[in-house]
Amino acid sequence: MAPVAARILLTTLFALSTALSAACLAQDSQPASESKEAATRQTDADSSKGSSQPEGESGAASNETSDETAAKPQQVLKEKAPDNSAKTKGKSKPIRRGTPPCLSWVDSEQPVRAVLLCVHGLGLHNGTYDAFGKRLSKLGYAVYAIDVRGFGSWMAAQGREKVDFDGCMEDVRSTLKVVHRAHPGLPVFILGESMGGAIALRACAQFPELVDGLISSVPAGDRFKQGQTKLTVAFHLIADPNTPFDIGTSVIKQATVKPELRDSWGNNPLSRLKVSANELIQFQNFMNQNHKFAVLIKDRPVLFVQGCDDKLVRPEGTVELYNRLATKDRQIELIPKAEHLIFEEAQFTDREVEIVNRWLTSHLGSTKGASQSSGGSDEQSNAGGDKKIGAN
Repeated sequence: MAPVAARILLTTLFALSTALSAACLAQDSQPASESKEAATRQTDADSSKGSSQPEGESGAASNETSDETAAKPQQVLKEKAPDNSAKTKGKSKPIRRGTPPCLSWVDSEQPVRAVLLCVHGLGLHNGTYDAFGKRLSKLGYAVYAIDVRGFGSWMAAQGREKVDFDGCMEDVRSTLKVVHRAHPGLPVFILGESMGGAIALRACAQFPELVDGLISSVPAGDRFKQGQTKLTVAFHLIADPNTPFDIGTSVIKQATVKPELRDSWGNNPLSRLKVSANELIQFQNFMNQNHKFAVLIKDRPVLFVQGCDDKLVRPEGTVELYNRLATKDRQIELIPKAEHLIFEEAQFTDREVEIVNRWLTSHLGSTKGASQSSGGSDEQSNAGGDKKIGAN
């Protein structure tokens, strides 16, 4: 009877943990939205101040310096976050926005015809776009990639080393403004993969005046083994919600069967494999709002990409999210034999490069005003996207 009783006790504990996790998810979703709106208002207020910046804040002045170096190929645009440990009159300085760590790939021998801002996936960093950025730069694109809060270079930024999606959206917005100033008159597109695909999708919905088009790779929050992950998070939520634990190892195993990619991903010091339960709850809340923001994208062209052999994100979840897009100018590409990563860590093939290049080229002549009134061409693009779903 003892083993039976133990199993009953363990089952009860897991049930309670799962219920607690669900309650936390529901509780956290509304404050996150309110915080986002407050952050947006703060960004608007900061933008209206022009070049005047509070002490310790990186803003328009430092960004102009970045603009001057943007024309150099493979130029690293990095700025350390201010050290918030300093004291002023006995009190800590408030954490300020600053400029997100950013990499750029611009081929000086190619005339730039468009700009692409890239956002990485969970546990990764902006350097995972190195091979992709170099390849696209040779085709005439200025490619930039930022670190998401809590990942990459942010892990060493005192006071900003934790996951923060509200702060991340501010980073995306400010970076979009910088690249617009660096490349005036050129269309600016945003590309993201996995978590980055969801971030890019939200940026397109929230900042349509700064985004000419969206490329979102495997953005769905519908993942394989999601129940098992919830139990793990619930257990750590009860034990210690703020202490990071290893979630990355299991993510890497699901994401790829390639030993060389697993080794590169898992051993890179800029990769983050340990995340706290509270941070994972924030991540899940963010991903759960994908459908809400998809319906807000009404007049921007969108390309969705999904690997058919993805064992981390369910392909049908990406297709479902694609169908929620309100824009008529939409297209989806289902890539045979592709795993979770498509553009990062040099996992792309010539086919994926051609898909992106062809899609971008087809939208270079479209202005923001034209995208709002291009009824005929939009219908044609939509038909092409629907055909892609059926063909695969």
